[in-house]
Amino acid sequence: MPTIGIPNVSPLLEAELEISMERVESLLRSHIEGDYPLVVETSRHLVEAGGKRLRPLLTLITAQFGDPSNRGIIEAAVVCELTHLATLYHDDVMDEAPLRRGVESANNRWGNTIAILT
Repeated sequence: MPTIGIPNVSPLLEAELEISMERVESLLRSHIEGDYPLVVETSRHLVEAGGKRLRPLLTLITAQFGDPSNRGIIEAAVVCELTHLATLYHDDVMDEAPLRRGVESANNRWGNTIAILT
């Protein structure tokens, strides 16, 4: 089974997707860095908790129907993941969830205002 989690995918495509997912992860992590320690800490919180990164992977797979080498594809995949992470923070606020992905939720740790603004 491929390490990216898709059964029966060609080895060439698997290799391309793995390289692209590494680029996505690197760019994702660079986008959560900044000059304000609290913002960086709250942003890192869920990114570092992991996850399947399904949305960026689907973006990369969809790009195979066009020009998968376009730099904008990696950026689009990162935008999809950042948007998804933001919705998870908001979902946790609405549900008053104490945990997300096995770690303390942002709203439980820093309060609803910080979670929403992150």
